[in-house]
Order: sequence, then C-alpha cells, then structure tokens
Amino acid sequence: MAVGDICKDLRTCELFDSLDEGEVQVITGLLGDSCRKESYQAGNHVFDQGEISSNLYVIVSGQVVLQRTVNLGGKTATRPLGLLSKGRAMGWSALLYGPRYTTASAVCRQPSELIAIEGARLRAALEKEPVIGFKVMDRLACLLGDRLRAAYNTMEGHL
Repeated sequence: MAVGDICKDLRTCELFDSLDEGEVQVITGLLGDSCRKESYQAGNHVFDQGEISSNLYVIVSGQVVLQRTVNLGGKTATRPLGLLSKGRAMGWSALLYGPRYTTASAVCRQPSELIAIEGARLRAALEKEPVIGFKVMDRLACLLGDRLRAAYNTMEGHL
C-alpha cells in the first residue's frame, strides 16, 4: 500500500484526527510495512471476543458491527455495541503492553476494506515520538470513554 494512501486514510480516522499532516507522515514512515490493507466480505469476522489483540484496524470503507457475548445467570446472549464505518478505529487493545485480549467481536455487515496496523509497531512509533504519542493516546482515552458509555446504554436497553 502506498504511503500516500495510508496517510490519507489515517487522517480521516478518529484516532489520528488530532494529528496534522506532517505528524501522520512521521508515524506512517515509522510504521513502514506494518500496515496492510485487508478486504472482508459481509459476515466475515475481523476478530473475535477473547482473542489476543495484535492489530489496530482503521475502517476505510464498509461497515463493521462490534458485538459482545455475555453470560448472565446461565443465559448467554450476544448484543451489538455499535456499528462502525469509514474513519472509525477498532482493536485498540493492541496498543497496550503485554498480551491483551479483544473485548468484543468485530463482524462486517457489508463488504469492507480495512487498514490493519501491527499494534506493537504502532506503540513503538508513538513512544519514539512522544508528542505525537500523547495526542494519539489522549484521543484513545476519549474514544474509549465514549464507547464505554455507549456500551452501557446498549446493555441497559436490553435488560
């Protein structure tokens, strides 16, 4: 994938939208070949709840539903947490230290094109460029807060 395409797509991503064009170019330069474009068909799973999280994903096109399976008193149910589309990021656990596991499953609702970024390489790039790293991790904290509130609201609506 051309670096120009990666920069353009990352600039539209909610996780990187606080970065200017030069900062995005710095990060993409540090990432090198650890970014790749992946295509999925409707119904394909990008990742499943409980898997080791190794990639952060940016949606370039299509729609992906995040869903979580819960066990409440012997009953198991899978509930949608959100429908994500162009510019949204998922798989944030890959940015954390140590082995981390996905907290939900990601299933394509329609044919989708994603950028997969190796989480360890992205984290290393953000550590090498701490000003950029702080901006990205600050944005991640805000996004996680928003997603947690939305998940609580969704779960409460199903009780």
